[in-house]
Amino acid sequence: MNNKIIFKTGLALASLLFVFSSCKKQLEISPRQSIEATTALSSKDAIDASIASIYSSYKSARLYGRDLIAIPEVLADNGFATNKSGRLLNEANNVQGAHFTTSIWSGAYASINQINNTIAAINTGGITPTPVQADLDRWTGQLLFLRGLFYFNLAEVYSYIPGAEVAANDKGGVPLTITGIATSTDALAWKPSRAPLADIYAQIVKDLLASEAKLTFPGLGANLANKAAAQALLSRVYLYSKNYTESKKWSDAVITLASSKLTTTANYVTQWRGETHGETLFQIRFATPAENIGVNESLQTSFTTLVTPGNQASTGGFGDVVPTISMLNDLGITLTGGNTTSVFALNHTVASRSTDVRNLLFEPGTAGRGNIKVECTKYIGKNGTINLDNVPVLRISEAVLNRAEAQATAGSSVLNLAGALADLKVIKSRRYTDYAGSAQETDDNAMTQSQLLEEILRQRRIEFAFEGHRFFDMKRLGRDLIKGPHYNNVAFTDIRILPPLPQSEIDGNPNLKQNVGY
Repeated sequence: MNNKIIFKTGLALASLLFVFSSCKKQLEISPRQSIEATTALSSKDAIDASIASIYSSYKSARLYGRDLIAIPEVLADNGFATNKSGRLLNEANNVQGAHFTTSIWSGAYASINQINNTIAAINTGGITPTPVQADLDRWTGQLLFLRGLFYFNLAEVYSYIPGAEVAANDKGGVPLTITGIATSTDALAWKPSRAPLADIYAQIVKDLLASEAKLTFPGLGANLANKAAAQALLSRVYLYSKNYTESKKWSDAVITLASSKLTTTANYVTQWRGETHGETLFQIRFATPAENIGVNESLQTSFTTLVTPGNQASTGGFGDVVPTISMLNDLGITLTGGNTTSVFALNHTVASRSTDVRNLLFEPGTAGRGNIKVECTKYIGKNGTINLDNVPVLRISEAVLNRAEAQATAGSSVLNLAGALADLKVIKSRRYTDYAGSAQETDDNAMTQSQLLEEILRQRRIEFAFEGHRFFDMKRLGRDLIKGPHYNNVAFTDIRILPPLPQSEIDGNPNLKQNVGY
């Protein structure tokens, strides 16, 4: 099949043209390619191929291949940049302009346009062989989930988060379209403004609600959109937008559906060593050597020098980002000599660990790239090849912590401290080997509302360390970034909280307003 479709890569630039070499090959390998909008998406194979390539686009190093996971760790207070390769050093120092790259923008909008054109082709009909309702639901459910996730990524990166805006710096959301652009003429003519943030979140919710209604669980598994993933993302989106009632509602739903996936202290580490973590509701799957991001920018090389856990004799990656002192403290890891700046600067050895099994995924790396540091080993060639790892996007533990936060936040419409404490205990009893009946549990029982909320947020930090949550959690809460002793603190009111929009888009579109300071 040699037809062509235009998938827009920028908002004010002409679309690029790509070619499907064959639908069958696309389904098997799924690198991003494309086809002609009016004629190509007319077969079931073509629709499946288009959807496969949209999933594939998330594997970019600028998206879940690295940036959406690694950069939130260094922009916030979780990650220290070792300078072993020079990568992510400016981001860790919060240098103005060193932030998420503009490629996130172009990659997301290219995929959104592909989604819009694919949905239009499905709705137009004329697909051969004629799809049954199950096909239509499977296609549409996946496409709406993926569009909702793309818009969520765009909004959390380039805009403020609802309820945590700096009015003087707020330029709104991002451009919003649910109509495909199929010609370069249309692409050049389209000069959108930034939609209000409320409109962006409303569209995300609309897409996810429709997706959830069409998808099943477990469906086709965690590698593809499914009902539980849509429910979990709704829980997150509503938490971000401070709608605690709906966040709890969708947390309830996914916990009811998939709580059996929650791991225990006995199998927590083992689950991270497998190809797919048992708690995963949705992940980005890296399946073939051709998809390997490699030794420069993969998550494995970004976070560790180790090739395999515990083997300090073999060096692989660079270990560009390691836990900060405050992160080590929260993980319950104490370095030999103490967690001080002078000790941190030297070779690391671990003197002691708390009973939190999560800290077992952080261990001293090798000396092959410089001083030994405690490194994260959540991504360590789990698919059988170095630098090739599936990347969890949604895990069931998040839904438990979302519900806990929704019930512990002052002024919440579903304020329920007993319920929040119960959820916190679910997490802690599955992460600390001695939690039941411990002094820690006794202290938790005596917490005030504000103390309970802070402990839930602390557990969220530990639970999702090096999974790309931390910066966005601080941003949605409107909190300053406390980065000492490694770096200078960054106030929430600082213009560096937001990255620049692509300058090429600004130059070509007078309606598009740049973020302040760029």
